[in-house]
Amino acid sequence: MQVKTGKGTISMMVVLAIWSLSLAVDLPGLAVTPIEGQLHEIFHDATDFKIQLLTVLPNLVIIPFVLLSGKLSESRHKIAVIAAGTIMYIAAGVLSIFSGSLNMLILLSCLLGAGCGLILPFSTGLIADVFTGKYRMKQMGIISAIGNVALVLATFVVGFLAAKSWHLPFLVYLLPLVSLILIPFLKKIPKSDYSQPAAQADTQDAKNAATTTTAAAAAVPAVDADGFSTKGQTVKGGFYVGRTIWLLLAYFFFVFATCIPSYYLPNMSWIDTESASTMTSVFYFAMFVVGLALTPCMKLFRKTTFIAATAMIVGSFAIFIFVHSFVPYVIAAALCGLGNGIAQPIFYTKATEVVTSDSKSTLSLAYLQVANYVAISMVPVIVGAGEKIFHTTSTIFPFVFVGIASAVVLVFVALRSRHFVFGMSKNYYE
Repeated sequence: MQVKTGKGTISMMVVLAIWSLSLAVDLPGLAVTPIEGQLHEIFHDATDFKIQLLTVLPNLVIIPFVLLSGKLSESRHKIAVIAAGTIMYIAAGVLSIFSGSLNMLILLSCLLGAGCGLILPFSTGLIADVFTGKYRMKQMGIISAIGNVALVLATFVVGFLAAKSWHLPFLVYLLPLVSLILIPFLKKIPKSDYSQPAAQADTQDAKNAATTTTAAAAAVPAVDADGFSTKGQTVKGGFYVGRTIWLLLAYFFFVFATCIPSYYLPNMSWIDTESASTMTSVFYFAMFVVGLALTPCMKLFRKTTFIAATAMIVGSFAIFIFVHSFVPYVIAAALCGLGNGIAQPIFYTKATEVVTSDSKSTLSLAYLQVANYVAISMVPVIVGAGEKIFHTTSTIFPFVFVGIASAVVLVFVALRSRHFVFGMSKNYYE
């Protein structure tokens, strides 16, 4: 079976190999979650600080290795980097299963984060290499869906395995074995789809920068392939600087806002652990569904797609704030997941368009992933700062605080709907 790429066709096995990279990118730290409360009993030397390290370190280590992977993506050794990251990830999983020391688990969590960080940019970067136009957007939706459904299913599996033995949840980290088996198929990606040599890329960057400067001097707005103006944009290192900064800030906020429900719902006195888990699962399942149906959604909303996605998130916060019962909260979680599920693949695609040559696409996606993990890490910091400023410890405060911010962002999105970050090109869905 052959799959259309916008440039031609490739084998379905190649596509499956690319998809497989998304299976495990959201899993670091997941195996520890169901046994976190037992760690003091399992390990006599367990302190609160060590337990925090075990859960936080993987996400922190991911950040520098994502950047390293993005930089290495500019070479012709992409498959070698993917293979190295996959092997490191699997090794961390295998050794964790047999580990009997908390200190060893902490070190292995760093290895896990490093392996995941090396893989992460390529889960979207290879899509950017191989596909173009509406085909790229569709594939970005699919890999987003795969990552989310893998997280939901893995969460249930890990909880089941934890009831049997505290060692067994680490089996979930063997999921990249699928990628390792399929890596040989990545060699069948057409060489023309991989990044061009650095010298060629630099030459192309210089040509694009010169074109933009000339157009600006002539007072004629230069436009990219999607019709968005590049007039006045500074080009540095192969990136449109203004576009890149705005894109990273926008993605940071969307990730930050949509993390609030899963982070703070368990703190509400009337919500038990099972209800909170259900709402979190609904959130990720909604992202999965809309990821698979991304193109129809974009055809429905067309130019207002980003406005609709942001409105869904604002609507979800309104429900969380004003209606305190289980069913409305499930609906709110679904709305939040739908909004994020629509926006996320668009952000991925936009990240491939802030560069002046395709050789920088994976590096750009790496920067986007850094924004993702920084946003996740900053949730308690930013909300905590808000609580101090407003002198409150109310459990509803995070929803009010971020809900108001989301409403302000909705207005901004509407005002900027014809500009690059929040604008929708017909090339995305037609």
